[in-house]
Parts: sequence; structure tokens; C-alpha cells
Amino acid sequence: MTKEKTTFLSLLKRLPHMRNFGLIMAFIALLIVAAIITPAMYSWNSIINMLQNNAVFGLLSMGVMFVILTGGIDLSIASTLGLSGVITTSLMSENMNVPAIVWVLLGIGVGIFCGAFNGFLVGYLKMVPMIATLGTMYIFRGFAFLASGGDWWFPHQFSDGYVNMAIGRFLGIPNIIWFFVIILILSAIFLGYTAYGRRIYAVGTNKESARIAGIKQERIILLAFTLCGALSGLAGMLFTANYAICNHAIGTGFEMTAIAICILGGVSITGGRGKVDGVVIAFLMMSVITYFISLLPGLSVWQSAIQGGIIIIAVLINVFTIRSSEKRVLKERGALI
Repeated sequence: MTKEKTTFLSLLKRLPHMRNFGLIMAFIALLIVAAIITPAMYSWNSIINMLQNNAVFGLLSMGVMFVILTGGIDLSIASTLGLSGVITTSLMSENMNVPAIVWVLLGIGVGIFCGAFNGFLVGYLKMVPMIATLGTMYIFRGFAFLASGGDWWFPHQFSDGYVNMAIGRFLGIPNIIWFFVIILILSAIFLGYTAYGRRIYAVGTNKESARIAGIKQERIILLAFTLCGALSGLAGMLFTANYAICNHAIGTGFEMTAIAICILGGVSITGGRGKVDGVVIAFLMMSVITYFISLLPGLSVWQSAIQGGIIIIAVLINVFTIRSSEKRVLKERGALI
């Protein structure tokens, strides 16, 4: 047997134990089923529309991933989205000539404020993340209602520049998708190649060890929540620009989908484990599920149930893959000893 063939066979044996193998297999199976039942969804326009309509979930999942990696959770991301959307839309409708980039920065700024407030509660006041962000979820949504006065904004009240920040195209691809691509690249670089990224993993893996190592946990938790808030704020501005509609209730329930994408993508709910690539695969999988079901009117009423079932199956496959990999590593270590 040649050396090349031996290497190939060795790679095949290790393939089932690779990170995200189960998720990738589930995704491929889903793509095959969708291609057989609804081949029209694989046209270029359909794929672009699918990504454009789900890009907000991608931004939210990237944001909440930072918090989950520290061992926390943020239930207020959808309310932050709503508050950011209301503030940017209301001000834009009264100042139509202001450059659109100002509203992007304002949306991010609103998100940073909300995220930093959450980070202060959890990091410095030592509140339980779920309780703290459950409270701010209602607070931010209440502020969104107050800022809106109960009003709605419709397409004729949106400036062209504002709307084009989401639906304008560069190289034939909507800007909202480019925003998501840039964010995921920056997130991967931040987590994989910076000291602060490694500290986020360290805090989530073992807080006591991180403290002994001299890592200031409060600052890292504050940073994670602030990044999460910034992306949620950006998502709020882009959501309203994408659909040219806004009221205080936009994004209600989006937090569960974003958290589900993270868990599906292999981000450990206890912290310390997870990568951007897994979240991206999970985001694509959820996008395909949503779009696939929308093309089948008879299944649309079962959308939530089907999504939940697929998530459970995919997570079980991922858990089995991770455990098999851990057993293999332990076995190899035992053989060496």
C-alpha cells in the first residue's frame, strides 16, 4: 500500500470524529431532500433572497456567541434590536438628508449601550446572566415602545440611502449579506487570533483558573456583552432598512432562534467551546429549513415544530460525534502510556 493511500485511509477514519462532522452530514442530507422536493429553491435569486431575509439572525447569533462562550446568556438581544430599530428609524424619518452611515453607527451605538449595561449587571454586580438579561429584555422593549409612541413607520417614510444600506447591491449581492460576511470574518479573527478572544474562551472554560491566571473576568464579560449588544444594534438598523417597516415589536422572539443557531453550531451552553465556522453552518442550515418550509404551504403551520425537531436531531448527532472524538483521544493516550 502506497504512502498516499495510507494517508487517505487514515483521513477517512478520522473524518467521523472531526468537529462539526455530524452537523455537516445533517446539513448535506437536508440539502439533498430540499433539492428533490423543491429544486427551484436552488436558483441564484432564491439563494440570495434566503440569505438576505435571514442575515439578521446571522448577526444576532454571532453576537450572542460571544456571551455564551463566557458561560453566560443574553435574552435581551431581540429587544436591543427593536430599540435600535425604533431609534434609528424615528430619527431618520425626521432627518431624511442625513447620510445613511450615521444611522448605522447610531444603531451600533444603541446596541453598545444596551450590551454594556448587561455586561455591568453580570460582570460587576454578579447577577445571574439569565435573570439580568430577562429583566433588560423587558426594559429595552419598554423603552422601544416609549420611543415609538406606539407608532408604525412604513416604506414612504424611509430615505433611499437608509434602505440601500440593506438592499443596495455590491457585485450583485445585497449589502446586508456583506455586513454579515464582514462580521463573521472579524469574529473569527478576534476569537482565534487575539488575546481577548482567548480570554473569552478561558473565562468560559474555567472561571477560577482564569482568575488565577490573572484574567480580569469582569472586563471580559463586559466586553462579550458589549460586542453582543453592538451586533444586535446593527441588526436592528439593518432589519428596518431591509423591510422598510418598523414598530416597537420588531424582532420579538428572535433571541430564541439566534441562541438555537449557536447551540446547533456546537457552541457549548456552559461556555468555553465553539467556533465561528460551526455557527455559520448552523445559520445556513436554519436558513434552508425556514425557506424550504415556506415553499411547502402544507408544512408552514408546522414550521416551529419541524425546526425544533431538526435542531434536536442535529445536536444529538453533534454530541455523539464529540463524545466519540473524546473517547478516541483518551484511547490513544492510554495506548501511549
